[in-house]
Amino acid sequence: MTNIRVVGVHKAFRKRGKEVNALSDVSLRIGDRESFGILGPSGAGKTTLMRIIAGLEVPTRGDLYFDDELVSSEGRIIVPPQERNIGMVFQTWALYPNMSAYENIAFPLKNAKQKPSEIARKVEEVAETLEITHILDRRPSEISGGQQQRVALARALVKNPSVLLLDEPFSNLDAKVRDSARALVRKIQRDLQITTILVSHDPADIFANAERVGVIFDGKLVQVGSPSEVYSTPVSLGVARLIGDINDFEGEVAGSALSYGGFTIPLERSMNGKVRVGIRPENLRVAQGLIQDEDWLLMGKAVVQVSSYMGGVYKILVASSDHRDAVLSLISERPYQISEEVNVYVRKHGVMVFD
Repeated sequence: MTNIRVVGVHKAFRKRGKEVNALSDVSLRIGDRESFGILGPSGAGKTTLMRIIAGLEVPTRGDLYFDDELVSSEGRIIVPPQERNIGMVFQTWALYPNMSAYENIAFPLKNAKQKPSEIARKVEEVAETLEITHILDRRPSEISGGQQQRVALARALVKNPSVLLLDEPFSNLDAKVRDSARALVRKIQRDLQITTILVSHDPADIFANAERVGVIFDGKLVQVGSPSEVYSTPVSLGVARLIGDINDFEGEVAGSALSYGGFTIPLERSMNGKVRVGIRPENLRVAQGLIQDEDWLLMGKAVVQVSSYMGGVYKILVASSDHRDAVLSLISERPYQISEEVNVYVRKHGVMVFD
């Protein structure tokens, strides 16, 4: 298999006579057989980085290594894409509409001039793994989106690649089949023990499949860590917002007490002045009485503004009893009445402060 090193990679494009930076000084190491996710908003540079790894784009500056072999460097391709032993699934799946599923999967093997008997064996083998043997005679227009994705994945895997690249592989799928598709990709990666890089704007895609995640904003790699690390300890409010729902607001700190409207939030460190604060909804609770649990700290009283059923849980919006502009969102297992007064609690270690 293969480990990948990206060293100081910069990529610039010319648009309307101006140079636009797509990637800025990106350095990254992806381990052999690791499942790695690249997360970022649209236009952040995720796909550009993947295309550089695939050999479809040339880095303006910087180096790219597969194991210890230099494959791209300073504006030149040293090892062409077809020699990198990469399988890639594009966001649009890029299936040939005039070919059957079988012909689409076999296409890279035919290009490599393999024997028909060997092609048939490999196609049947990967089709059986992905449970699509029954649709091999059908064209893309005759199968579902989930089946098209499996055909595209089969085409990427049929060459037995050492690296699998997945560019937004779930974005064109209905919500109903997205979870099963995520599980399938994870199973393939685990069974084949193949170095896998998955690009997505959706944290759920990354969390379901990646052992580590790199977050890209404006062409810069701003954080690398496990999904739980990036979720729990984001380096910025921007990363925190990208990763999941969060209450973010400006508060005033005096010593170790943070004030937000009528709420008072105890902090673990002392500081002074205005700060940006983030609290995940799951790190807040409301109750009519006192919560006798040292892991939950009382912030103050609030009035329920919204109580919406979300399927098994309720989304609650509360406003401080003293300052109605101070609003917080949280998840509750039970409903509350509108205008009901409650106590608001925050989980110890559940407050993120961004200077």
